[in-house]
Amino acid sequence: MSSAALGDEIRAVFAGYEDAWNAQRRDELIGFWDPEADPVYLAEEQDDWITGRPGVERYFVPNPGGPSFLEALLMHFRIDHVRPLGDDHALAAGWVRHDMKLKGPRPAWGGDARVTAVLRRVADGWRFVSYTEAHMTPLNYMQKLYESNVSDEFKQYLAQRSDGE
Repeated sequence: MSSAALGDEIRAVFAGYEDAWNAQRRDELIGFWDPEADPVYLAEEQDDWITGRPGVERYFVPNPGGPSFLEALLMHFRIDHVRPLGDDHALAAGWVRHDMKLKGPRPAWGGDARVTAVLRRVADGWRFVSYTEAHMTPLNYMQKLYESNVSDEFKQYLAQRSDGE
């Protein structure tokens, strides 16, 4: 399989995963995981790793049959790198953007995290074996926040100054 074809297949898995998250069909998320694997999962808000299928299932559906604590959630994946790890495994790396609102008075929030995942080819496609989200260091994150807060007026001013040099 060509690296472009592999990348397309892996990005399609992430697109389906994104759709399930965004539609809040949390009970479908475990279907993106290799049913024979002992999964390893680390979301950005977790203190520690979740290992094993029962733990991952509880993470996706923490209150089976009960109401969701989410009012709304949007996830967007950008997978920039896909590498084969043998014939039936692949490594994916990129970014995830999330915006969410929990039920209750707290305002909505969002953020970006780096993502890396290992997937295994099974009979009906690719499935996750491990998935990790990682924040930048606080210093880098704060620098990006400051950079994103530069006014359009200053950007124009700076461009004018640069043009004259």
